[in-house]
Amino acid sequence: MRTYDRETRGSVAVLAARLTEAAAVLAGGDRRAVPACVRDVTARGPAAAGAAAMMALVHALDLLWSRGWLPADVVAVAPRPVRGLLLDAIAEESTRHAAAALHPTWRAQLAELEVAGREPGEFGPTELGLAVELLAALMTLPQLPHLVPRPGTAVAHERSAGVDRRVLARVRALLAKAESTPYPDEAEALSAKAQELMARHAFEQAVVDATAPPPEASARRLWLTAPYQGPKAALVDAVAGANRCRSVFYATLGCVAVVGHDTDLEIVSVLAQSLQRQATTALARSQGRTRSYRHAFLTGYAHRIQTRLTTATTDATSGDTRLVPLLTARQHAVDIKFAAMFPHLHTRRPTISNPTGWTDGTHAATHADLLPPHPRVAG
Repeated sequence: MRTYDRETRGSVAVLAARLTEAAAVLAGGDRRAVPACVRDVTARGPAAAGAAAMMALVHALDLLWSRGWLPADVVAVAPRPVRGLLLDAIAEESTRHAAAALHPTWRAQLAELEVAGREPGEFGPTELGLAVELLAALMTLPQLPHLVPRPGTAVAHERSAGVDRRVLARVRALLAKAESTPYPDEAEALSAKAQELMARHAFEQAVVDATAPPPEASARRLWLTAPYQGPKAALVDAVAGANRCRSVFYATLGCVAVVGHDTDLEIVSVLAQSLQRQATTALARSQGRTRSYRHAFLTGYAHRIQTRLTTATTDATSGDTRLVPLLTARQHAVDIKFAAMFPHLHTRRPTISNPTGWTDGTHAATHADLLPPHPRVAG
């Protein structure tokens, strides 16, 4: 973390303001202010230029944290050429906060991004130009619902332990069998068993926690790769619904916000990512090449996955009367959280113009593995 005397800091602050002003003009669609700004700031030397760029970027990130963004969110939407610079800025900003002042989700994302110990390099005209581009991109990001407290505002409670490691080991074993068998029916049975196992684990944990005060629901954002983000969001929604969560698709950003309890969110996150990869692989092997076919394929895939997951979850709950009041209370907590985060929503149903793609997608989903390969577990 950089430190300056008062005079140097004042000079750097002036340069940072110049960069921010140029970025604001750029965000409005006018690039004419950028070359002169970069030239003037570069003339002050690489050390001053780098310090000014980091100061401007750290300030921009601080504003984003106040608007509900998390580090992983910003990295997900940043243009690829500026991601290294963005990670440098996140590393710089994170040094302003003690670890104890960060929510566990925040700490986990910083660890996942591996920003600890990053140091920005020299700043010449090219790097300053990228900094202005990044500042302009950050300025255009919209307000998002807060998922966790921003750094320094509160020390939140630790998250629940999530999915038990022993359960994950059994899940991985089922996946290995499903992937190795040459028989599709056997693979489907093993995959469905994996989802049933994860659901039963979540229910058993709910029973164990029944004597404690009802837990509050949480939320996560899952980012989707282009193209066909609409059908991919439908797949996330299918996984979320089968695991007692609710989701919202941000079409303009390309992400899905999922609301649920911590164990269920962990299951949704890992399983949805696995099924997205499986869907992409199945689509690549299909015969259709038109956009309508691919859109219909992925939509049909999501529809079939929803049916399979719901059936597996129902099988896991049948016969245990203890679960009825517990799941009702937990669903009520999810609904309250969801309504508070998203008070104004509308539903849009997908349209299908290629029946062949739909049929092939549902067929591919029938043989998908309903279980993620080797998920990472926080220690």
